Amino acid sequence: MRSSIKRIAIALTLLLVIGLAAAWWAVQQTHYVPEFYARATETTSTQTVEASRQLTAEVEQLQVDAAIIGSWHATFSDDEINAWLTEELPKKFPQLLAKGASDPRIIIENDRVLAAVRYKNHHIDTVISCELEVELTEEPNMLALRVKHLKAGALRLPLSNFLRGISKEAGKGDVDVRWDVTEAGPIALVTVPSEHPRYVSNPVIVESVQLVEGALILSGHTGPLARAAYRPLGTVYRFVSYQPGENRSRQQSRLSSRRKPAAGKLR
Repeated sequence: MRSSIKRIAIALTLLLVIGLAAAWWAVQQTHYVPEFYARATETTSTQTVEASRQLTAEVEQLQVDAAIIGSWHATFSDDEINAWLTEELPKKFPQLLAKGASDPRIIIENDRVLAAVRYKNHHIDTVISCELEVELTEEPNMLALRVKHLKAGALRLPLSNFLRGISKEAGKGDVDVRWDVTEAGPIALVTVPSEHPRYVSNPVIVESVQLVEGALILSGHTGPLARAAYRPLGTVYRFVSYQPGENRSRQQSRLSSRRKPAAGKLR
């Protein structure tokens, strides 16, 4: 009897040690800071203000160009985007940073964006990071964003657990996000408004999104024939589970029903 109790005690002790070691390892993994994020945060306040002003001027010029019927294009550097995220995002979208998030940064490489944000609350201090790939879709002004390698520090996170929360928070900023569920994981479908009361001419259609080293290049066409003449340049994402014209509540219901059996596979 004593021998059995002793063996049980030893087994429980080993399980406790293993559990504590795993928990310690997980905590240590969350302290990891991606190299690209550390590099992107190495800017002075003077550089940041100047780059933010430059981005604002380029966006204003794009608004002027896109208001004229015909073709348009624009280029934005990741330094300028990071400066805007630092200077203007907290002012214009305080709700996005109100829950412990701060210092968002991106690095643009060929065909992908590396994105990260620091997240801190009473118990956690980590950097949430991911990799994004962007493609045009069959529908004008709907972009497909493939989110890969979502991590807290070096600890991988299952993206499927955050789909509804991402859609909800994006909606608060008037960003329409839906999801296409594929075998490789969920794809975010983001709609860029093609018509707006402030647009001088409608619709404004995006025809190309290019990610090159350090820059985002956009091009498109404005005018009454732009939608009918839509011919996306580059690779085009084909929908898998998403059904064009499907309302949001129906898609959310269908997405919820698919999540449980697929949760272990989505990353």
